[in-house]
Amino acid sequence: MVTAALAARPTAPVPGLCPGCAFLVRPVAGVDTPPAAPAELAAALDEIAAAGARVVNISLALGPVAYGRTATDTGIRLLLAAVDRAARHGVVVVAAAGNDGGLGGSPLVRHPWVIPVVARDGNGRLLPTSTLGRAIGRHGLTAPVLPGALTGTSAAAPVVTGTVALLWSLFPGAPAEAVRYAVTRVRPPGRRPSVVPPPLDAAYAYDVLRDLSA
Repeated sequence: MVTAALAARPTAPVPGLCPGCAFLVRPVAGVDTPPAAPAELAAALDEIAAAGARVVNISLALGPVAYGRTATDTGIRLLLAAVDRAARHGVVVVAAAGNDGGLGGSPLVRHPWVIPVVARDGNGRLLPTSTLGRAIGRHGLTAPVLPGALTGTSAAAPVVTGTVALLWSLFPGAPAEAVRYAVTRVRPPGRRPSVVPPPLDAAYAYDVLRDLSA
């Protein structure tokens, strides 16, 4: 469903966000039930990065790994190390913040390189099921939920992923750090809230990246 949301033709009932982009899809065991294992997601992230991906969308449930009930410490370490490698190779990582309606989030969305995405409805209201937290507020974004089979933050994350892809298509020589900075920067004199991230502002991100690329 993520690929459909991104790749659908402009004439589709729900137009895709970046239909001209190339896509790599790597299934992860346990996307539905049970939740995905962090070690399996780590392997998938390494494979996608090695295959040449520039931005990765993670719309899946890891389960309550922040509390250590669905993954071993080794699995979590493998996952965070994979994100570190993605950052070194210039791969932007966008992830659904989670849908437990609580505070904190998984170790994945607390990683400083990951852009966690919180969901809002068409009127700009946060979905009450969205996971919030200090790390999510510090380096994440809110985005509207795309219509379709996905729900919650998993449906909002592709909006940010598609924006990153479109920005990179306009500024293909920009480094990953610049693209990530542009899309997460708050419009002056804005300040980032403590636990709720600011809304995605694609127009401002374009202006920031244009200035950085001048």
